[in-house]
Amino acid sequence: MQNKLMKTTFLLSVVVCIILVSCNGQKDIPTVVPSVTPQPSLAATFAITPTSTKILPTQFPSTPTSTPFPAYQNKNVIFDYYVVGNQADFDTFFDPPSGDIVTRLILYDDGQMLIAGAGETYKQKILSSAEIKSFLSKLEALGFYSLESNQKDDPTDKLYDFGNNYQEVNDGLWYCISVNANKSRNLCVRESYIQFLIPKMKSILKYLDGYKPIGMTPYYADRILLTIQSDIDPSIENPPAIPWDEHFPSLENDPSRFTSDTSNQVIYVDRDMAKEIYLFFEGSDGSRVVSQNGKEYIVYIRVLLPHEKVKNPQQ
Repeated sequence: MQNKLMKTTFLLSVVVCIILVSCNGQKDIPTVVPSVTPQPSLAATFAITPTSTKILPTQFPSTPTSTPFPAYQNKNVIFDYYVVGNQADFDTFFDPPSGDIVTRLILYDDGQMLIAGAGETYKQKILSSAEIKSFLSKLEALGFYSLESNQKDDPTDKLYDFGNNYQEVNDGLWYCISVNANKSRNLCVRESYIQFLIPKMKSILKYLDGYKPIGMTPYYADRILLTIQSDIDPSIENPPAIPWDEHFPSLENDPSRFTSDTSNQVIYVDRDMAKEIYLFFEGSDGSRVVSQNGKEYIVYIRVLLPHEKVKNPQQ
């Protein structure tokens, strides 16, 4: 009886142990969950896969005047006597420093010489080889190439004799001579100091200012710039307005035209129309008070000489 009880007890213990082991073993067995394929989500798509966006440049309407000016065959310069330092609304049409240069006398390699007159008018002549040689030889005989100058426009500059009268000037105009022939040189003097120039330099300027070869004829410009001033100060007395020719370019404000910082508009005119407008300004100081459609304007003319290169500033 006792042995039977012990066997029963033993078997019960074994069963209990098996149950306990089985329970503890289940902690190490992973739970398999059936996989669920998620439905496509718009939010998930943007969150997981960033989409690159191509940004296009802003498109602006094109301006008709942004096209380049018509091609022009510029001439080569042998000699140029000019004034530099003027400022005007049309300066941006030139590559510096051309915009602020006003030519007084110029000689091209084809023999054409232009000499400035009153306002924006010029006289011209085609010089012979002998006349060109004589003109340049005289310049050399006057000592142009032997002059000493450091171009500093101060007491150390040997072009001047200031004595004890030197006063520094930081603005104003320069008179310049440029030669590009067998001998080349560029020399400038400050207008404010002309009275202090040494005699040799004064003689050279006098020669150039008085040079007028026989047989000069009027020069007719084939390219011009017109500056249109629409705001006229009523407190300033101007000459009576004259009618602006109907077939000339309109003076009314045009947003497609170049407008300067002073609100004046500048337009480029060439060929036959340039010649007609040039003649319209003949006898003036380079400007006229004109009227068009009941409104008055002041129009300024800038003659473009054969060597001057201009560009459309709105390109």
